[in-house]
Amino acid sequence: MSRRRNVHLQLWLTAEESCRLKEMAQQSGYKRCEEFVRAGLAKQGRLTEELHSLEKRQAATLIAMRTEVARLQRTEYVIFAMLENLAKTILTYMPMPSAENKSAAIALGKAAYERYLRAVGTSLNNGSKTALETLARLDG
Repeated sequence: MSRRRNVHLQLWLTAEESCRLKEMAQQSGYKRCEEFVRAGLAKQGRLTEELHSLEKRQAATLIAMRTEVARLQRTEYVIFAMLENLAKTILTYMPMPSAENKSAAIALGKAAYERYLRAVGTSLNNGSKTALETLARLDG
């Protein structure tokens, strides 16, 4: 059996500090300063544990956010690579319009661009977004 052993602690306080301690003890509902100090020690231990717990939760949140940002960066790289390949293909194989057909070519290009935007919107609603996310998860 372990016996609880009391230890005497002597603390020298200024008159002002002593008054403040007594006032704080009374405001907190303690009859004696010793009870207030003991309660403060116990409370400090609980606060330390709560701070450790909070720190662990914040670290886990930051790790999850870092993982999500990395996934989003890979998605962005895939999109830029696809766009670059599309631009290279178009610029390589599309002939330049002649001077007399330039305004007609611009009108056709604008119409094609509008169709392209509608197709992108439709494909995002039809599951292409999932395929793009799958590509982004690849670490190749």
